[in-house]
Amino acid sequence: MSKTDTEPTPPRREAVWAVCDQLSAQGLKPSLRSVKMHYPRGSDTDVQKDVNGWYEYVFMQHARRRVIPALPDAVVRAMESFWETASLEADGALVKARESHETIRAELEAQLDAARAEIAEAKVAASKAEQESVDLRLELSHRATLLESLEKDVTGLRRELDELRRNAQKREQDQHDEITRAQGAHALNLKTQREDFELQVKVMREAGMQQAEEYQRALARSNEHYRDLERRSLVEVDAARTQLKTANESIERYRTLAHDRDLELVGLRTELRFVRDAHKAQIEELARRNEKLTAEVEAFRARLPQGTARPAEDVHFED
Repeated sequence: MSKTDTEPTPPRREAVWAVCDQLSAQGLKPSLRSVKMHYPRGSDTDVQKDVNGWYEYVFMQHARRRVIPALPDAVVRAMESFWETASLEADGALVKARESHETIRAELEAQLDAARAEIAEAKVAASKAEQESVDLRLELSHRATLLESLEKDVTGLRRELDELRRNAQKREQDQHDEITRAQGAHALNLKTQREDFELQVKVMREAGMQQAEEYQRALARSNEHYRDLERRSLVEVDAARTQLKTANESIERYRTLAHDRDLELVGLRTELRFVRDAHKAQIEELARRNEKLTAEVEAFRARLPQGTARPAEDVHFED
């Protein structure tokens, strides 16, 4: 049995039938395996249908020859016996093939149900992971806001520390200037008092002994005033030193506070990096599981029958 190809690339069925003709001419029984060795294209289900169709066509040809009156009776009887035997074998093979198909269908349906259950579990896990991801994002946003607030606080504290340093320096300079002015005024006042005292001495010497008592009182007042100025100067110097010490202690406290805030910021940044890494690892693991489940589902779908064919086309002939 041969067929003429009118197209550059013949259809699958004609190509499969041509391979079956070649195998039959070589004395070999065409089957899915032997045909696929010569024609590797097409799915196993489609090629098996074409092989079954070739057998049906061969049987129909023999049936037509059986009714030709020119054949001898012995040939006709032999063909009838062959046809009956082939029909019985085909019916038995059809029953076995249907049973095998039902078994395979039940197994595949069970596997598909299991795969669907796994997919449902994966979807639940993915939804849970998505919710956890949202929670993590909210936590990260909250911590980022907290970190930004802490950075602002540190910046404000640093500005305040700088302002305190400038104020302390200014206060120290003002106090130094005040002490210098007080010492200059005291020296000038002392010089003036000494000049006045010398003048008074000169006047009193000229005035005579009657002014000696007044001179002594003036001298006592001058000495008391000098000692008062000296005491006031010492008190102001001590007060300035106390203020300077207090300012230095405040600066040291702010330095310690700024150092603690810097350590806290480092800890927060480290914690945020660990959270980001854990989140990324969870997302990658979910992506791998999703890809694996998708591949398994596609494999199960590929193994499912493509549809219900006619009884004659469901016959399988094995080697």
